[in-house]
Amino acid sequence: MSVKPNLDATLNLPSDSKLYGGFSYVYSSTLGHDPSGYTQKGVEMYLQETDYTTLGRYNNYHYGNTVEDLFLGWQSGKLLDEEEKITVDLSGGRQNYKLGSGFLLHYGADNGGNLGTGWINPRTAFDNTLLGRFNFEEIKLEGFYLETRPLNPAEKRSYQGVNLEYHYSDTATFGVSYIKTGNKRFLHENGSTTPLGQQVLDNDTYNARADFSPLENFTISTEYAYQINTTKTNTLESADKSRIHASGGFGQIEYKREDLFWQPAISYRYAIQEAGFDSMSPGFGTWSTWFQGEINGEWILYNSNLITHVGRLVLTPEESVTLNLIYLNYTFVNPSAFGLSSANYGNEINFLTDWAYNDSLDISVGLEAFIPSEAGKEYLGGGNQVWFQGMLAASYAF
Repeated sequence: MSVKPNLDATLNLPSDSKLYGGFSYVYSSTLGHDPSGYTQKGVEMYLQETDYTTLGRYNNYHYGNTVEDLFLGWQSGKLLDEEEKITVDLSGGRQNYKLGSGFLLHYGADNGGNLGTGWINPRTAFDNTLLGRFNFEEIKLEGFYLETRPLNPAEKRSYQGVNLEYHYSDTATFGVSYIKTGNKRFLHENGSTTPLGQQVLDNDTYNARADFSPLENFTISTEYAYQINTTKTNTLESADKSRIHASGGFGQIEYKREDLFWQPAISYRYAIQEAGFDSMSPGFGTWSTWFQGEINGEWILYNSNLITHVGRLVLTPEESVTLNLIYLNYTFVNPSAFGLSSANYGNEINFLTDWAYNDSLDISVGLEAFIPSEAGKEYLGGGNQVWFQGMLAASYAF
């Protein structure tokens, strides 16, 4: 469970410009343990490879209290242009940021472990952010600096980059981005306070994406990322530098008819992330993006060295009820990277219902099943049984 009180404020200034800010606080808790294995009662775990000067441990259970949002911003309004065709928005602090569909950047914080609520994910904001947005009619230019909030401080990352988007009417959006990823940490043996060396991560990502509707009722979405991932490791005994070129992306087509019974929408998505691809900090947009599957995407597989086929049927019998039937097929790009003899991991089926009971209460119910193939049986240690999972979630806003 989690509770998140929040406060937003706006101060109106001349020419419709304004100062704005936000604050929120999260309490979260997990009873027992979750399927990830990171949330267990009474288990202490070392923080791996930390830059702590004292022994890095945390009690791997079960609740946390943290400030979530804490930011301040300014919008120009009509200060630069009476028709607001030209606007500027500047903000900083701890806040949310999403790039495109969230394929690369969406969630800036970890949950689970000593914070609890590994599946609910109440914490999403990036830390120490600086965002600058310049809008000129259909064109948006962004510059950003973001830091992540991982469970292990040694895994804290920074993202700095620029994003350019063009919005054509309501039918198309095109975007290109460059992102620099950085991480620097000292290397330790478990429980040791003596550093063995230093490791530096220095990745470059070039991203392009598009969403458009070439025909009525059809929507096409696609995204591509090319990465140059560099790791430098220096110890007292050796120095090593590795550079990996990897790419990832997806293509999706959707057909929706709001004029038919239950407003059916059917879609297919092909996603691939090569071996060595850095999935960065993706997040939840709709079911199976970008946690691909409620069993595998949430608890087992990362968006790297993976090909995923996703078929989805969405029905809306009432305005307040949405039904999702999702089929996922998983294949490893390079099974030998995991020491596997087969690439076929398995298939997953998710049936999910979202019900907006009223303006305050939302309820979600899910039934999921995973059928492992040969690679799945190897990867999971020989298990060949079908996995089942059920879930019930409710959120109340007031």
